[in-house]
Amino acid sequence: MDFESRLRIDRDLPAVKEFLDASGGRLERRDQDPDGLYWIVLGLDTGQPFVVRVFWSVYPFRPPSVLFAESIGGSTTVPSAWPNATGYRAPNDICKPFSAEGQQIHPEWAGSVHAWRPEGNPFLYVVETIDADVRRVNGARAA
Repeated sequence: MDFESRLRIDRDLPAVKEFLDASGGRLERRDQDPDGLYWIVLGLDTGQPFVVRVFWSVYPFRPPSVLFAESIGGSTTVPSAWPNATGYRAPNDICKPFSAEGQQIHPEWAGSVHAWRPEGNPFLYVVETIDADVRRVNGARAA
């Protein structure tokens, strides 16, 4: 991640942390992780929280890679770590416009209403969208 991306993401992180704090979740960043890699713990009333690996290569101009993990730093290939939500294809990818994986699978989205939009606070948008998707299925797991 380049210097300008780090500055931009640092600008947007307080709103992400505030949202997660208010919803019972948290944002984690480990020293050993590469720049741009964050762990989101979604706080749910349904028991075990979901852990989301969010990796930004260029912020905010490209969507992040978004995968679910069994723990912070853990494997992203465990189906039970993933929600049973529409477009979340455990344990491979999220086929939605807010993820790098979705944009890669659907290059036609780039010229449509599903194009990635870097305006506002994209990190907050991604976290709010994931949180809403997981809550919509009441925290149901893929396996």
